[in-house]
Amino acid sequence: MFNRFSQLSLFVLSSSFFLCSSIQAADELSPMTPSECQKDFNFSSEFILKNDAGIRAKNWDNYPENIQRVINEQNAKITQVNSVDACKEITNHFLKSIRKGHLSLGRKTISEAITESSTIQSSNLVTTQKLSEQTTLITIPTFALSVQNQLEKIIQDNQNQVLDARYLILDLRKNSGGFDTSVQPLYPLLGAAEYWFEIPQIYASTDNIQSWKETAKTLPDGEIKVEFNRMIGKLESNKNSWVGMKKQKEEKYVIAHSDVKATPQKVVILSDEECGSSCEMFILTARQNPNVLVMGRNTYGALDASNIRTIKTPSQQFTLYYATTFIHRRIGQQIDDIGIPPHIRLAKPQNPTEYDAEVKLAQHYLENNLWK
Repeated sequence: MFNRFSQLSLFVLSSSFFLCSSIQAADELSPMTPSECQKDFNFSSEFILKNDAGIRAKNWDNYPENIQRVINEQNAKITQVNSVDACKEITNHFLKSIRKGHLSLGRKTISEAITESSTIQSSNLVTTQKLSEQTTLITIPTFALSVQNQLEKIIQDNQNQVLDARYLILDLRKNSGGFDTSVQPLYPLLGAAEYWFEIPQIYASTDNIQSWKETAKTLPDGEIKVEFNRMIGKLESNKNSWVGMKKQKEEKYVIAHSDVKATPQKVVILSDEECGSSCEMFILTARQNPNVLVMGRNTYGALDASNIRTIKTPSQQFTLYYATTFIHRRIGQQIDDIGIPPHIRLAKPQNPTEYDAEVKLAQHYLENNLWK
């Protein structure tokens, strides 16, 4: 059976999706006054300084000089604000100066984003292509919730011989992430293996504890809710400190031979600078498998600070997305704002022809045994 995380760990990690422009609302030209924007900007800067796990990991009590300079520059622009979109742009410029991912101002709530992510698309997001008798390509542009069912159906139907191919190419370029649960069907395609995960720690601020309580209210009665409430009790007993989700710092995930769906000789994962959050989590994990090679470029760099929670700004026009957990990785292994490097680095394609050629290069690499 799959042994990854406890139900609590999996539930929290599965909410660690990467917020991108695709889930933002389209009515952002709504009017907004400079005064309203200033209140939201000030609220956002003060709130995350106290609660965002990525910031708390830096031990900032005040913003350093370089960030304060950005705050001053953006404050000067607020007097010209006349729309929601303008205010959002100003605030997000400041937030991105702190960290590239899992910290932003948007319009949709988490529940709205989850509903959208769960909606079955009119056409499948995941596609497969049999490139040759030896190689099959699986293209996965997102790990939205609906992708899990799509992957399971593809595997069940053995679409384009994904289970029989000697070589697999997983194209995760432009995959901005989604939910860790959507990734699960891929692991049995990589053969038997053991994977290790570092367990996040929760920053137990008063507001973060309250966010856990609000989440717990939405859960049905049962084991997961009991475990969730147990963790809330642990957080309340350790306010304003780091609380591990489990006693150990690492946990093992085993794909036993009985769980294996396919046994490809080699798998290439294509990655790029748009692969973020859950996409990065999969690459960080899969590259532990000796049969897996990652080709492309560094990933986006949004994984250490994660598990997003939200709060409304004073104007009620925006939702502030911020991280509540952090993985304190060993020196030199940090991912935020750096990304995960590939085994084989490819130059950034300059046009669609060069972009498509990366798949052909991966196929050539596999079928000519250049990896040996």
